[in-house]
Amino acid sequence: MVVALLTAGFGAARTESAHASPTDWKVPRLAVMPLGDSITEGARSTTNSGYRGELWNRLAPHASSLDFVGSQQHGRQLADRDHEGHSGWRIDELSVNIEKWLAAARPNVVLLHIGANDVDQNYHADTAPDRLGSLIDQITAAAPGVTVLVSSLVPSTNPDTLARIEKYNTAVPKVVEERRKRGMNVGYVSMAEVTVQDLGDWLHPNDGGYVKMANAFYNRIARAAADGWIRERVDVRPVSPRKLPLGDYQVDINGDGRADYLVVDEYGAVSAWLNNGDKNHVAWTKAGRNGRIATGVGASGDQVRFADINGDGRADYLVVDDSGAVHAWLNDSTTGQDKWTDAGTFAPGGHVPRDQVRFADINGDGRADYLVVDDHGAVRAWVNNGAGGHDGWTDAGVIATGVGVPGDQVRFADVNGDRRADYLVVDGSGAVHAWLNDSSTGQDKWTKAGVIATGTGAPVDQVRFADINGDGKADYLTVDDIGVIRAWVNNGGDGHDEWTGIGPVSSAVAPGSRVRI
Repeated sequence: MVVALLTAGFGAARTESAHASPTDWKVPRLAVMPLGDSITEGARSTTNSGYRGELWNRLAPHASSLDFVGSQQHGRQLADRDHEGHSGWRIDELSVNIEKWLAAARPNVVLLHIGANDVDQNYHADTAPDRLGSLIDQITAAAPGVTVLVSSLVPSTNPDTLARIEKYNTAVPKVVEERRKRGMNVGYVSMAEVTVQDLGDWLHPNDGGYVKMANAFYNRIARAAADGWIRERVDVRPVSPRKLPLGDYQVDINGDGRADYLVVDEYGAVSAWLNNGDKNHVAWTKAGRNGRIATGVGASGDQVRFADINGDGRADYLVVDDSGAVHAWLNDSTTGQDKWTDAGTFAPGGHVPRDQVRFADINGDGRADYLVVDDHGAVRAWVNNGAGGHDGWTDAGVIATGVGVPGDQVRFADVNGDRRADYLVVDGSGAVHAWLNDSSTGQDKWTKAGVIATGTGAPVDQVRFADINGDGKADYLTVDDIGVIRAWVNNGGDGHDEWTGIGPVSSAVAPGSRVRI
């Protein structure tokens, strides 16, 4: 419920107000989370309060209840020292923790100034705006209705850092506008008034610079209040365990044989980076319009899967509902653009839990089949006979009885290059046991290959398999909590332990739970 404001503006349209009233607005409650890095903490200010001290003073007359919230406390001569500024932290590090912070603090306004360490450290600076967008999506998904005010970065006296800041700042309004178009209460805050003369060192403002930051944030909060954005109470969803999706298979969007890197947001929209690498090197090119290759179909992100269901070499967009039924949108693009054809209900489902549904090509015909992996690792299969992506299935029955491990340890991938998905088990250390698929009909016919990878020490839920170099054999990947992928290339044509580590092959673009590859 939107709070009843004491001035005009209650119920206003979700557009940026051009006539905010900075003096006569008032809301019943402001629970403000200052979120960011050392600049939010207040580094180089004489009171260690940063912009928060002046902002508190300006906001206090306009809220019946004012509360700064967060797990950190800094600042002298400040009525409320709480904040969520973490010195030295980058965007990806906030992403790993933001959901638990929101659940604990329950803000109705988030003030976000982040990215300074990404650009100062030159930590994958080119993709920093993508990480910013993903962080905003995390916030709005965890706390629907929260107001998020996103600022540009203050400048730097270091010429290289300043150049990266200017490039980043050019992208920030676009990141915000994309979210505004999707109906989110996300606003842009320009810090252009802060100049290098307002810095206390190469990166952090002095007291005067912090006053300018406080004024910019205050004015944008006033506009948000006048536009009716600020809700008295915002429901925050409980923190859910982060699990990588296991239902994708051969996520190759453009049909070149190499797995691409996708990020699926809370609303099922997809951003993509196409894999342009070679045997031992991976390079990425952003696909689609501003990286977006699918806008979503109204399903949540955890319902979305990718698999090639019509045998054209390109992964299609699938939505699995709570009964296991599958609705398909066929991928009609060879360049990774947003071009999909609605194929309707592709599989009617069998009243099975969604997290038991997998897709894999078990008979080597190029089309992903429908598998159900139960809690004990047993697998039932329906072979896909629909060349056009339509509902044509042969019930192959139970094709694997399991080997005594839970279903979430089971993976399907072709590790020996015969086009048929093999049955893999990942143990607690990341070691992989394989049973090679010796059937061309989808029957229960497996050859035990033993341990084909000794593991990397990664948790079982971080281990994935995908062909990243286009040689037809699935490689061993780990996807960590912040979305960084590390790869070991598969050099074993017979499924044995022959791997070449090529290190990190992606930067941190989004939390690992949203990454598909």
